[in-house]
Amino acid sequence: MQHVNLKCSLSQLQIEDRLKYSPNIVELQLFENDISSPNSIVEAIQQLKENSVKVFLHHPMKVNGKFLDVLSKDPEVYEFYRLSCSVLNEICNSEDVFCVVHPHYEKCESGMVDISDAVKIIECSNALKEAIQDVRTSTYDRFLWENAPRGIFSSANRNWLTHVVEPIQLPICYDISHSFMSFRGNNLDLERDLRNAFPFTRHYHVVDSAGTEVHDAMSLGLGGINWSRLKPYILQRDFIFEIDLPNYNDCTPMIQSAVYFDSI
Repeated sequence: MQHVNLKCSLSQLQIEDRLKYSPNIVELQLFENDISSPNSIVEAIQQLKENSVKVFLHHPMKVNGKFLDVLSKDPEVYEFYRLSCSVLNEICNSEDVFCVVHPHYEKCESGMVDISDAVKIIECSNALKEAIQDVRTSTYDRFLWENAPRGIFSSANRNWLTHVVEPIQLPICYDISHSFMSFRGNNLDLERDLRNAFPFTRHYHVVDSAGTEVHDAMSLGLGGINWSRLKPYILQRDFIFEIDLPNYNDCTPMIQSAVYFDSI
């Protein structure tokens, strides 16, 4: 079976490019302006479904240039986070899809917490758990929470599963390259963490990395991840090849990654 699982924005050019490859899954990356045009999101979902594509959404990354953080004290970030979740919650329910949501990104307060401070990180982990649960109580629970390369909701925080995910049985989107970055390129640590997270994982972002602090989003086979060890887990869940593209209207690197993955 070919695993043509891709990503794009709501751009019609990008959607048409992805559809050329008869994908199984497409994840739609949303942006701040998309939230004020929910009909455009629904139309894209329906267009893909008409082509027998399973659809996932991805929550916007920023508002007004600021990365989103569920614990942000910034009123604009706080309000947009919750407004966008409310809008996407309704779409997910009406269209029967799931949405990937980041509790935080690496370049914001929750992403830059000092994880070496054992007391502080436990406090932050508990606060993040409560904030996520607060969002979940007002939704249909169709959000899949994605790990960052660093910070509270990352594999760099050894409490992320025990203090955030497990207590509330949180469904997650596990980004493999982010964890590889968290572990500074250690494949043994990555496999152990992926295995521990597996019961909660509903969706994978499959993307290679050199395992440094640089967010590189490489095609499979160009980084340092041992994919043959991880493939048995990945195949049991939904996943996409979330590869950085030189030209967003041409998903060739994602297709090349699919070919590589199927050849392992």
